[in-house]
Amino acid sequence: MITLKEHILKTAACDSIALVQGESGTGKELIAQAIHKCSARARGPFIAINCGAIPDALLESELFGYEGGAFSGANAQGRKGLLEMAHGGTVFFDEISELPYPLQVKLLRVLQERSFRRIGGQCLIQFDSRVIAASNQNLSDLVQTGKFRKDLYYRLNVVPITAPPLRERREDIGLLVDYFIKAFSTEASGKITGATRQLMRRFEGYAWPGNVRELRNFIEYGVNFCPPGLLTLEHLAHRFENLLPVAGGTEPDSGREMDERKADVVRLYHARKSVELDQVMRALAIHGSTVKGKKSAARQLGISLSTLYRILRAQTEPKPGSC
Repeated sequence: MITLKEHILKTAACDSIALVQGESGTGKELIAQAIHKCSARARGPFIAINCGAIPDALLESELFGYEGGAFSGANAQGRKGLLEMAHGGTVFFDEISELPYPLQVKLLRVLQERSFRRIGGQCLIQFDSRVIAASNQNLSDLVQTGKFRKDLYYRLNVVPITAPPLRERREDIGLLVDYFIKAFSTEASGKITGATRQLMRRFEGYAWPGNVRELRNFIEYGVNFCPPGLLTLEHLAHRFENLLPVAGGTEPDSGREMDERKADVVRLYHARKSVELDQVMRALAIHGSTVKGKKSAARQLGISLSTLYRILRAQTEPKPGSC
C-alpha cells in the first residue's frame, strides 16, 4: 500500500487538482504545504483560504478581488483577490465544504476555464495556480444530500488523498515532533533539541483525539515553557487528556502491569502539579504577589484567577498516593 509520504511526492510531481479529506486536525494543510514545497511551483506563493472563516458577504471579493468603485466602500484603486495573488503558486481551499453554494458555481467555472474577472471588471485574468482543496467532511456524502455540487466535487476529486488520524500512523509521530520543534524553536524560547525516549513512548501510546493539531500544541507549549534541552514526560505530563493507550491496541493488563500503570498515574500527577506550580511561581516572580500581580500572572498563563489560587493552595494539601 502506498504510504502518505509517497502519495505526497507523486502528487507534487504533477499539477493536477488534489482533494485531501480526513478528520479535523489530521494535518491536511501540512500535506498541502508539503505538496507545494516538493512541486515545480515551490518558489511561487502558497495561499491558504479557509472557506469557513470568511463571512459569505466578503468571500467573493476576497477570492476574485474587485475594481475601484465596484461597490459602496470599495477601495478606489481596486484590490487583488486571493486567486490573483496565488499566481504561479498553489491555492489551498481549506474546509471547501463550507463554500457557499453560489460560489461553488463560480469556482467551478474558474477551474474549467482557468480564468476569472474581478468584481466590477471586464478584463479576463488568467488563473495559473495549483489547486488543493481539503475537507473534514465526506464530500461524497454532501453531494448525496444536495449540500455540495456534484460537478464541482468531480472537478476537485482528481487526486484524492486521505489524511489518516494520527492514531493510525504512529510511525509519523517522531518526524512530526522533530518538525514542530524546529518550527517553534527560537533563541528567545530557548533551545529544545528533541524529546526523551520516555516521552516518545508516551506519544506513541497516546490516542491523540485532537490528531496532529493536538501534537503541535504539545510541542509549541514545550518549546515555549520548558527549560532548554530535551522535552521530558515530566514537562508535558499535565497536557495529556487521558492515559489510555491507542484504542484496540492492547490486551487487558496483568496485575503487575496494572500496578505499574497506577504508579505511573501517581508519578504523573506529582509531575503535573510540580510543573503547574513552577509556572505559577515564575509568573508571580515577574508580576508580584499582590492581587493585581496575581491577576496579571493568571492572564500571562492563560488561566483564571481561581485556577491560580487553586494551584497555590494545592501546595499544602495531601497528594494522591502520599499516604
